[in-house]
Amino acid sequence: DPRGYWRESWRRLRANRLGVAATALLVLLVLVAVAAPLISTLITHYQPSQQDLSDVFSPPTRRHWLGTDQLGRDTLTRLAWGARVSLGVAFLTVAMALALGTAVGVVAGYYGGWVDEVLMRFVDVLLAIPAIFLFIMLSMLLRPNALMLAVIIASVSWVSVGRIVRAEVLTLRSRDFMVAARSIGASDVRLMARHLFPAVIPVMIVSASLSVGQIILVEAALDFLGLGIQPPTPSWGNMISVAQTYFLQASSLAIFPGLTIFFTVLATNVAGNAVRDSFDPSLP
Repeated sequence: DPRGYWRESWRRLRANRLGVAATALLVLLVLVAVAAPLISTLITHYQPSQQDLSDVFSPPTRRHWLGTDQLGRDTLTRLAWGARVSLGVAFLTVAMALALGTAVGVVAGYYGGWVDEVLMRFVDVLLAIPAIFLFIMLSMLLRPNALMLAVIIASVSWVSVGRIVRAEVLTLRSRDFMVAARSIGASDVRLMARHLFPAVIPVMIVSASLSVGQIILVEAALDFLGLGIQPPTPSWGNMISVAQTYFLQASSLAIFPGLTIFFTVLATNVAGNAVRDSFDPSLP
């Protein structure tokens, strides 16, 4: 019973207190990212690029809760706006990687034969090339904004999703419900869209939940190397990149975005493990 499966999965997820706490932290971070303009207007009273050269490298004060950077810009404001970039790129990347990987995995697993061979050999070629090399090459060629950076990361990240979905489809295509639907004349498109796709949704949820943290780290690494989001647009990665020059004057410029990345990735990994334990149909 599909409804029973979803009901039981949600019950197990709610019973995982650590997973619920991590999910709550992620929701809070997303709300901070969405509300960044309100935070600027109502709480910090500063814009992310607003400079005050008379108040550089300020420690945390009542005016600047997390201090200021080398140009007198408010660190808390820039962290909130950086969340819009870092989390936005992560979630957009996951969405695109899921869409492409699921489509390739379903087609390869359903048709098998030469279609499966061609698609999986292409996947093997991409997996054989170091991912960071592809990220750097594409970033140097395209000089990305947030949307293009998400496309670059997704263009490599979808392959793992495709392999997972393909493996699941291979186990499903000969099941009784597929044989029954095929026997009454269901077309290939209908079989894939109405029967296989809903059946692989749990696998997609698990894959997405475990991918967000890794993509946040990739995005931050590209920003740190100067190949991602460029200043003055704030992102957690380029805030750390700039801060390394001024670490002796104000180490907090690197510590605060570093801790933000650490706790965000930790929360996504804990939440992802909780989702896997709750929704993965192969686990007891």
